[in-house]
Amino acid sequence: MSLLETCTGVAIVSGILFFAAPSLIRARDNYQLDQTTRQVAGQMQWTRVKAISRDQDCRFRLISTTTYVVECKGSIWLADETVALPSGFQMSATATPVFHRRGNAAPAATVTIWDKHLNSKSVVVNITGRVRVQ
Repeated sequence: MSLLETCTGVAIVSGILFFAAPSLIRARDNYQLDQTTRQVAGQMQWTRVKAISRDQDCRFRLISTTTYVVECKGSIWLADETVALPSGFQMSATATPVFHRRGNAAPAATVTIWDKHLNSKSVVVNITGRVRVQ
């Protein structure tokens, strides 16, 4: 292979990468947002399972825009687990869902997670205790 052919091949590959890179970066960002949202939804579902299996109320409470805590109630609310979101993500909630012994939740809540580009996804908990990602 000659030098001219090699340079032409490198130029073609560079051109393709130049145009494909933004799409790949967006896809990675969307994947990370989806992964973080599903992690929060999974933690909420686990909180519900704890409430049922321990036969006590457990709640999912935001401490800050980047940290949440899972607490279960004996005589007082005791922190079971504190979790920080990955860097670049923030969240807000409409309420603090408390999961009861039978798996239902009160109040219903929506937790919205967004990334540094302000793309967002939501985790919704209804009064039956069902957790879903929107």
